Amino acid sequence: MRREHRAKTLAEALTAVEEYLETPYRIRRRPASSDLIGQQLTDEVSSLLARMAFHQAWLQIETSSLAGPYAILVATARAEGGAQMSLAWQQPPIRTDEGMNLGSAYPRDRSTAARAACIEMMRRRL
Repeated sequence: MRREHRAKTLAEALTAVEEYLETPYRIRRRPASSDLIGQQLTDEVSSLLARMAFHQAWLQIETSSLAGPYAILVATARAEGGAQMSLAWQQPPIRTDEGMNLGSAYPRDRSTAARAACIEMMRRRL
């Protein structure tokens, strides 16, 4: 049971990063008419940053060998996702159903590589 709990906790740590990387899409798809939505999105980003910090601290305490790979993943995701969020805020909100498919993905090659390395270390540790 301990292994299963640890695996689930590690998956939750990865999910926080994935949600952060999805935020530029959420920003682009925000409704045009509400400033409240902008505030909600920035609050969600803050919450995601806190969740990632929590998981980083948990790994430093519980499984220090995974703290480094996770820190690299978080830093890489913040660099890629943060820049993409800045660009997304500069774009007008999407107003049509057809526009919801942005046509091309935000690049996340570095985050994908850091995630793969982190997952490999997690597998070894489990």
